[in-house]
Amino acid sequence: MALPALGPLVLFSLNVLSAVVAFLTSYYAYRFDRLAGSPLLKAITFGFMLLGVGLLAEAGTSVALGQTLVEILKSRVLAVMETLTYLSIQMVAYIVFAVGYGYLAFGRPQKVAAAALLATGASRILNLLGLYRFAVTSYFVVLVLLAFVVFQGVLIHSRSRSNFSLLVLLAFVLILAAHAVLLVSVIDLAGSLFLAGTGIQFLGFVALLAFLVRSARVGPS
Repeated sequence: MALPALGPLVLFSLNVLSAVVAFLTSYYAYRFDRLAGSPLLKAITFGFMLLGVGLLAEAGTSVALGQTLVEILKSRVLAVMETLTYLSIQMVAYIVFAVGYGYLAFGRPQKVAAAALLATGASRILNLLGLYRFAVTSYFVVLVLLAFVVFQGVLIHSRSRSNFSLLVLLAFVLILAAHAVLLVSVIDLAGSLFLAGTGIQFLGFVALLAFLVRSARVGPS
């Protein structure tokens, strides 16, 4: 299913705005981490910096080719390197989030580092797949990682009962919902669903940024 008439422009704008929000989120997480000193905030700082780079790369690819990711998968345009770069950066970013939450939840850096190493090795193996299968698998891997992040977020909040952990958890729940929609859109090559998923993801980014800005102003809670 093709995107609506203004779909490509809206999708490009959402990617650019999401990248800007991701960079701002990284910046405010860094500032807040200087006060709180949290492994989760370090993961958010680095992970959202990667997401910002990946989103700009995806937006640049869509402009250069005049096509969205779903259309690239449909037509098999020779944009494999650009698309694989975006998907790989996205996976690594969510691996970073999973490691940050795992470290905070379990406090066992050796096991978390081993899990991250296995995930990174899996992402390299995925590069051997075709573009369509790689896209589907990468979105599935990100969905699993986000489910892990949300689960660990629930455990952390049940122990700490802090407002910050709850607000961050809610933002990641929104991002998880977005990636569920994005996965379905890539499987079905549905442009409208991909646009909807990108929009939900943008709202999740904005929500997390708003929580970080608020927390940085009032201090840890």
